[in-house]
Amino acid sequence: MSESTTNLFVTAIGIYFLIGFFVGLIYMFGGAGRIDPAAKGKGLPLRVRLLILPGTIGLWPIMLMKLFVQKEPPVS
Repeated sequence: MSESTTNLFVTAIGIYFLIGFFVGLIYMFGGAGRIDPAAKGKGLPLRVRLLILPGTIGLWPIMLMKLFVQKEPPVS
């Protein structure tokens, strides 16, 4: 692997995680209530929201799709 390929790869991973961080913040403070009814309002304390952030950063394409597609929380 050449140096330019490695730089491109590291830059792409950095951009992926940066986008994931911003999607995670949106999800933590607004979008979680749209997917899970227990997370509406002050349902989740900050420490729980911080635990959700790493998973949201890694899986941001799926979480972003859920935020746009799912309009109401599922009824159980």
